[in-house]
Amino acid sequence: MDRLERFEKALNDIVDGYNKLGKELEDLRNQGKVKTTKFRELLGKKLVYSMIITIFKRYDLIDKDLLKY
Repeated sequence: MDRLERFEKALNDIVDGYNKLGKELEDLRNQGKVKTTKFRELLGKKLVYSMIITIFKRYDLIDKDLLKY
């Protein structure tokens, strides 16, 4: 696997993780569990992914249609 393939795989993993976290957070919000430790941990993780995605957007390296949440 060359460097570009590894980069694209990592980027897809980040986008998939971001979308998965968004869905999990939405489910927890619907259950009224916004003050739980799990919710706060997931929110922190989503914020980290969001910052990484923002950097990739700045350089037009990400397809904005991939982001669902």
